[in-house]
Amino acid sequence: MKIKLLASSLGDDLQIQLLTSFLINDCLAIDAGSLGFVLDARERGRVNSIVLTHAHLDHIASMPIFIDEEFSRFTSPLIVYALPEVILSLRQFVFNDQIWPNFEKITRLNLTGPALEFHTLEPRTRIDVAGVGVTPIPVNHTVPTVGLLLESDGAAVIYTSDTYVTDELWELANRTEHLKAIFVDVSYPNEMETLAAAARHLTPQSLRSELFKLKQELEIYCVHIKPGYRDRVLRQLNELRNPRICAAEIGRAYEW
Repeated sequence: MKIKLLASSLGDDLQIQLLTSFLINDCLAIDAGSLGFVLDARERGRVNSIVLTHAHLDHIASMPIFIDEEFSRFTSPLIVYALPEVILSLRQFVFNDQIWPNFEKITRLNLTGPALEFHTLEPRTRIDVAGVGVTPIPVNHTVPTVGLLLESDGAAVIYTSDTYVTDELWELANRTEHLKAIFVDVSYPNEMETLAAAARHLTPQSLRSELFKLKQELEIYCVHIKPGYRDRVLRQLNELRNPRICAAEIGRAYEW
């Protein structure tokens, strides 16, 4: 399995994460915050499926751009997997022929069907997408959101998506064989725990508490760090004195 957190900053520090997009095995996108502008044409051409964890803008922002840019190459529909609530939001507020064209009703150039299809994710039900097993698990965020168990070629990785204190995802981690790593949301520094709890994101100290639920020794890669607090979050993660916990490197391909 190969997993890469895609860049979303064009400034001097490419490790700043403004948006969320992961690329799995070069062909499956998990969330689409920066997907539409960070890949070159050849890389975009490999992606025919997107799994969305929730509807917040930093996780969907460039999906309309991606679809528009890639429309001419589609010989089959782009398949977007998401919770029913996410699909409803996208239909109402994005692909509504006002904010963006409704690509569910736009026929591909080969005249064989629509450019976009939505497929519903059912929590706790595994699906196979582009050779990757994807199991969505509800997590604790302000809108309907799932974390994901991703399995490919004998390796497994968990991505928590945006979450605060939760249980089911850690329980799944404890019973998953060949689990290699967890990519976990750590958005705010410890002194902003009240805001983090209200916004349903973790801090280094709440991550430490959550990891007591984990019975496996795994690599923990922290993502979704708010740019304005990045230095403080990184310092506090280092103060945990756990060599298995670090910030995920944006643009690095992690392989197992």
